[in-house]
Amino acid sequence: MRKKIGLFYKKNNTFNNAVLSLDRILLQALDINIDEKEIFLQLKKGVVTITKGFGEEKEVRDIHNNIIELSKNIKVNFSKLYKDQDYYVAKLNIPFAVVDEFKLTKDDNSVNVQVEQGKITLDREVKLGKIYTMKVNKGGIGKTFLTVQLAHGLSMQGKRVLILTSDSQNNIFDFSLPESQQFDIQVNKGLRSWVMTGKGDKFTLRKNLDFIPLESSVFTERFLQKLPLFLETQRKEYDYILIDSIPTMKIDSEFVKCSDKIVIPAFCDIPTLKGIINVIEEAGIDKILGIVVNLYRNTVTQKNILDNIRTMVDGTGIVFPEPIKEISQIETLVKKGKTIWESKAKSLESAQNSLLDIILEM
Repeated sequence: MRKKIGLFYKKNNTFNNAVLSLDRILLQALDINIDEKEIFLQLKKGVVTITKGFGEEKEVRDIHNNIIELSKNIKVNFSKLYKDQDYYVAKLNIPFAVVDEFKLTKDDNSVNVQVEQGKITLDREVKLGKIYTMKVNKGGIGKTFLTVQLAHGLSMQGKRVLILTSDSQNNIFDFSLPESQQFDIQVNKGLRSWVMTGKGDKFTLRKNLDFIPLESSVFTERFLQKLPLFLETQRKEYDYILIDSIPTMKIDSEFVKCSDKIVIPAFCDIPTLKGIINVIEEAGIDKILGIVVNLYRNTVTQKNILDNIRTMVDGTGIVFPEPIKEISQIETLVKKGKTIWESKAKSLESAQNSLLDIILEM
């Protein structure tokens, strides 16, 4: 993710201090609170590492007095936002050596933030997120199901993930939220608004997982022209963007153009086999990350088609995991708005492993 370090100057325009606001995600990663607020900051080789607790302070400079290495103990500043409420904001003073190393200015003060359990790192390298489109030229294959499962799997690894859709029915909600919560959802300004104005509705489905719904399936030429710029902007904010796309829409071709790779959901039937071939021919084999067979039943017909697909992709580098079997536990989870990662049932281990095969290549 990208975050801004606030730079503050005195009236005479000399530098005063730099501040990084710590949101809930960063506080939880560091396990910091108002009673335990000591952190240890280290700057080395252009990367800042922040952990909880104390360490040995150190400052190493070269012959030109430039900082080579810095280690410093700092306390997070917690302050009440409202006097009559126990709601605090947390801020961390950033040493000037970091500001100097990162060459931060008022107009260019964004840093890249990587979050791990017990540690966060800051650097100035702009790491663009990857875009994946779920695509097959046939409806009802399980694109939405696959999108949600992969997105949640990635977000559980601490990656920031955004789901987009070209379906104004916004079935992503059906696969990620209980039915009782879906009634409260109102989409007024979705993807079209985001692309045209840079603002709109955004829903958090899980930790690290956001969804921008679609308010209408009518796309103007101006919208399609601005879509790539919007996607590039989101690349800077998210590690992964997963797109649940409808193949009949004109927007689908724009999504594919902007995507790094395509993941093809599939059934083991003749129409889907033809659809797989069409996608590979349209997009090119190098653009295909993987093919995931869904709702598989071990019949003679389906086994023959599975073998045909396996033979077709053999030696191409396309990931082709074991098929996801048609089992009642998955259907039950979907009805509850849960993902396969939210169950410990042993019957789901095969499906989880198949999706992990895809995730490990993303």
